[in-house]
Formats: sequence, C-alpha cells, structure tokens
Amino acid sequence: MRIAHVLRRLSFDDWGGTEQVVWNIAKAQKEAGHEVRLFATTALWRGLAAKNAENAKPLCPLCSLRSLWLGSKQYAETVDGIEIVRFRPIYPWWPMPQALVDELDRKGGNPFVPGLGKALLDWKPDVIHCHAMARIAELCLRTAQKLTTPNSQLSTKTVVSLHGGGANVPVEEAKSLRAPTRGRLPWGKAIDILMGWTRCVPEDFDGIVCVGEDEAEKYRGRHDHVMYLPNGVDCRLFEGMARESLAPLMPKTSLSLLCVARIDRQKNQMMLVEWLARNPQATVRLVGPVTQPDYRAELEARAAQLGVSERVSFAGALKPASAELLREYANADVFVLPSRHEPFGIVVLEAWAAGLPVVASDVGGLGKLCAAHPGAAQTFPPGDIDALDDALRRVGSDAALRERLSSAGRAAAAEYDWRTLASRLVDFYAEI
Repeated sequence: MRIAHVLRRLSFDDWGGTEQVVWNIAKAQKEAGHEVRLFATTALWRGLAAKNAENAKPLCPLCSLRSLWLGSKQYAETVDGIEIVRFRPIYPWWPMPQALVDELDRKGGNPFVPGLGKALLDWKPDVIHCHAMARIAELCLRTAQKLTTPNSQLSTKTVVSLHGGGANVPVEEAKSLRAPTRGRLPWGKAIDILMGWTRCVPEDFDGIVCVGEDEAEKYRGRHDHVMYLPNGVDCRLFEGMARESLAPLMPKTSLSLLCVARIDRQKNQMMLVEWLARNPQATVRLVGPVTQPDYRAELEARAAQLGVSERVSFAGALKPASAELLREYANADVFVLPSRHEPFGIVVLEAWAAGLPVVASDVGGLGKLCAAHPGAAQTFPPGDIDALDDALRRVGSDAALRERLSSAGRAAAAEYDWRTLASRLVDFYAEI
C-alpha cells in the first residue's frame, strides 16, 4: 500500500507530539512493507537555513500571491529510509513581519502550501492520511478527488487524524491561539472564496482517526468510519534501562520531577513552578520545545519571584529516542504532566516504559489513559495544586508505592507498541 502522511510541520530539532506520532507510525508501516512518504511544510525545519536567499519566506501579500500562482519549490530528504518532502508555508495575513512568521511556524497559522497538491498528484498514493486541519486538510480532500476521477484507475482514500483534542480545548486558550493574527488583514479568505473551499473538515474525509476517546465519541454520531487509535511507544528503546548507571544531570535532592512537554500554556508547567515554592528540597526539569516564548518568560519571571529559579531547569527540545532524552527519563524520580487539557499524553507512555512513577492531571484523554491502568499512575484534578502536592508527597515518601507504579507502568506501556498500532491503522484504511 502506498501511504502519504501529510502534516503541518516535521522538524527533528523542535519536536512535538503530532510529529512523534506520525514519524513512528510511518516507520512501523514501512517496516511492515508499505511504501510511505511524508509531506510537510518547512516550518521549524533547520535545513531551510542552509538554502540560498531565493528560498526565503515571502512576507508581503503580493509576493505571497505570486508564490501561490507559480507554485512552490519542494525540498526532499530521506531519513531512516523514509522520504520527506517539504514546502514553504504562506501565512495569509498582512502585515506579516518575520517575528510573526516564526511564531506561526511554531503553533498554528493555517497556511497555504503551494506545491503540496501537485506533489501528491504526482505520487498517486492509495491513502492520503492528513494530520492537520483547515487549508491543508481541504487541499488533501481536493487532491484525492482529482485522483479518483471516472477515468482514473486509482481510488485514493482520505483519512484525517485529530491530534489536538479540539473537543475539549478551553475557550480562553482557543482565543489565545488566535491572538497573534488579531487585527491583521486576512487576505487569505478571498482566496478561500474563489477556490470554493467548504471547510467541512473532518466530516468530508473517508475516515476519522481520533487520539482521544472523548473526541472519538464526539464524531461517532456524525460519521460512519471513526477509529480511536491511541498514541504509542517504542518499548524497545527502554528495554534494560539502568537508571542508576547514568550520571545525574543535577545533584540529587529529596525529589526530582521531570516534565516532557512543549513549553506551552496547555501543558501548565506554571503549576510545577508554584509547587516548588512548597517543597524547598525538590527540583523540576522541563524538557520540550518552546511553542509560546511569552509563556517561558512568564515561567522564568514567576520562578525568580518565588526564589526557585535555581531548582527549575529547561533542557530544550530533545530528539525522540535520543540518548539525551533517555537520560532525562533515567535520572528523574517522578514524571509529572499537569496539562490543562490533553487528548492523550504520549510522554506518559514513555515514562511508563522507562519505569518512572507517573503523576498526571485527570483531564481528557490523559485521564482516561490513566484510569485504564489505575495501578500505573496517581492522578489529580487539573489545576488543583493541593491535590498535586498530596500525590507527590505520597509517591515521594513511599518506596513501595513507587515500585508498584513502576512495575504497573511498564506492563501498561507494552500494550501500546507502535508496531501493533500501525497494523491496526492499515486495517482501518482497508475497511473504509
């Protein structure tokens, strides 16, 4: 089967949950004998920095319209035997200073992607699996329609994955995502009208894949082909992990917490900064790319105000499966994910596979994941710092509890191996 995975961005240097899911599914599908290709934008891709000036992002409407008309150059590379094709995104607002382009590269933006449709048409996949919404999703639908004409011998199926937990994003946070473009001229809407795009996404896709059970429940009443497919983990990476054999990253204290998540209000790392003020001997290690720079500034300012700056550290974005990331898991005492909303929480699977006790907020798909394996995690109501403190004190003071959580977590992680999930996904392709 020829499978095209389409996503908004794919950067191995600024890694997020969606990228990790797509990459691991693609690798597992290739390992199973399928032909797989990834299509993405150049957002956050550092390879673009090495290109010459003619490849710079257009910043004015006239330049952007010209790029839409003429098409866009594609950039191809092969990683671990999988071809990745990228195109420059065009964000349809004016004015569009470079700082705003950089911000939208990190999170959102709803870009036009010239050249993507033609590349998909030329490759002629059996399945177009889209991992983005809005204009990119609409482009995938239109491309599949062109490939599945009465005169064509190919019938291309379309599948969309919902990774972002749109069923439970708080209203205020949704507003904050739109804030960067507020007050700017949305010239892209005129193009949408001219092209007749309906934005009936995800309902127009042949199949819908949901990372969160709550989102799957939302769409089962609207669509005939809805699949709940949780995120996964490569347990092979964590086999035989000897935590005591690795040098610690910081002096051991009473409790060393690890949170692996992008620096973003959704992930609520501020709660851990506040918690440090109650626990003067503890430390917090934050691993993940910064998708909201202003939020990192708020974290640092609050840590300084509380006098805990020396006990909270930022490791930045670490590549999946890297020795650096595995070392972070190996040297923590407890893994904590205090998200405000979460469709799943793939990092919890990694923490389980690493044998770490897990403490997580009981919210969305994350709460359901932990509830499905009650012996593997301690949960607390989202935003309740007293409950978080109680949970961490229990785990920190009870060695037997930590051992039980560790053992149950390893058993739970084994149920989410990427190879098993990828096989289920291919079966879903065949059913629709």
